[in-house]
Amino acid sequence: MSIRLANVSKDFGNTKVLSDVSVEIEPGEFFVMVGPSGSGKSTLLRMIAGLTSVTDGRIYFNDRDVTDLPPKDRKLAMVFQNYALLPFMNVAQNIRFGLENQDLNDDEKSKRVDWALDLVHLSDLRDRKPKELSGGQQQRVSLARALATKAPVVLMDEPLSNLDAQLRTEMREEIARLHREIGMTLIYVTHDQVEAMTMGDRILVLDDEKIQQLGTPLDLYNHPANEFVAKFIGSPEMNLMPITINDDGDRFSIGDTFWTDNAFVLPFDLPAGSYHLGIRPEKLVPVSIANPDTITAKVKSLQQLGNDTLIFCDFDGQTLVSRVPEQFTIAVGADLNLLLPANADEWHLFDSNNGVRITAAAPAREAVEYGA
Repeated sequence: MSIRLANVSKDFGNTKVLSDVSVEIEPGEFFVMVGPSGSGKSTLLRMIAGLTSVTDGRIYFNDRDVTDLPPKDRKLAMVFQNYALLPFMNVAQNIRFGLENQDLNDDEKSKRVDWALDLVHLSDLRDRKPKELSGGQQQRVSLARALATKAPVVLMDEPLSNLDAQLRTEMREEIARLHREIGMTLIYVTHDQVEAMTMGDRILVLDDEKIQQLGTPLDLYNHPANEFVAKFIGSPEMNLMPITINDDGDRFSIGDTFWTDNAFVLPFDLPAGSYHLGIRPEKLVPVSIANPDTITAKVKSLQQLGNDTLIFCDFDGQTLVSRVPEQFTIAVGADLNLLLPANADEWHLFDSNNGVRITAAAPAREAVEYGA
């Protein structure tokens, strides 16, 4: 089933939560809505479900206007953050409870329950009560209850937020597997950008009442539409530095650094002016020898993550982060040479006034790559 939102807005009294949201969700798509707390993502999901009214705009299921249709008539299933299991029922009974309003005989309901239990690998626990299950097992029961309805669309509202880190990792794969096997349209709300990046076919980023960007995970990561998306997608967040481009448009200075003969050469042409330069932490590479394409920063701290090391540095009064894909050691307070990317695609430029992404001109020269 496809779902189309046409200019949807939502007000709670004098407070506007969502403004003029338009998007189409394809049949069978794993569609993720992500944003910080208060961005309106759960409200948008509840409007799709019919649990919250629409202030303006329309909602369509397969071109049928369902804006004013009650939830029971929308043929959706929903998985909640708190599992919503009935404590006095066992696992099988909780799953069967989701089928009570469907026109099925007892035999068909039993087959649906068995099918759903097998899907989530809980057949051996069918007689247990919720209090006898782990958090991950309870969430699987909630998933099975939704899947047993065989609804063409499943809505999930922060389903993993109550689980610990290890269980969240396991359940991400479990939900992705179920989607691959069943092929239903799945709309998933989260504030966790790792969940969004690892699970979604496309991601809708919401903030400040509106859509900030819609695209595939790699679209958002490699081509963020604005500074908000650049910082929200990716961990650690993108480094952003104020830069000034000279009158010829081929050299720039960073921050408060004055122009010298060693001003950095741009890998593309831009009009003179002030911009914000974004570089992902993994693209800001430590090297042993300074050269014309390095900046020298002072090490503030290190975070050893096992295979990766995060290096937090001070440069011109602002913090930069370098992510090194190895175990890396350097003294706090030491100077560190950081190589700017040679590939122009790894430079992200934003308007310093409104934060909107700027598409630079084609590379003006061959980028020079320096060794460590």
